[in-house]
Amino acid sequence: MKRNPDAALEVALEQRRRKLDEERYVLAERELVVQEQAQLLAAAESRVRMVLLQIDNAQMPVSGVPLAVAVLGDLERLLQWCETQVTLQRQTLDAARGEADEARGAVAVAHQGVRALQLVLEARAAERVEKQRRVELRLADETAARVHSQNSAAR
Repeated sequence: MKRNPDAALEVALEQRRRKLDEERYVLAERELVVQEQAQLLAAAESRVRMVLLQIDNAQMPVSGVPLAVAVLGDLERLLQWCETQVTLQRQTLDAARGEADEARGAVAVAHQGVRALQLVLEARAAERVEKQRRVELRLADETAARVHSQNSAAR
């Protein structure tokens, strides 16, 4: 049985492929977190807009109705709380994006490792093919020389 000269490289390539798959899985998880956090940020911003609309409405009472100062005060406090939630959610989203960027970098590094080994294996295979071709050419040249020598001796 012929020994595979690249067996160790092929094992290493398979290990790197598994690592690449793991990194891709981590990236997919991180991107889902980013999407979820972006949705939560959008909801928090929507609450701010809703409170602002309520403040606008409270500041324009119907004619003859007094301005609801207590309600406006409550809405201002609610607005501050909502804006704080937006700030916190934006920070959470930024952190999630940072983790996703790190995961993207890890995928790129893993991909480079896989590709580097693939190139080495391809080069080694091409080298073996070329070496075999040269052996076959040398044998063909030797056979041609022998035939030529035999033909010259027979004359």
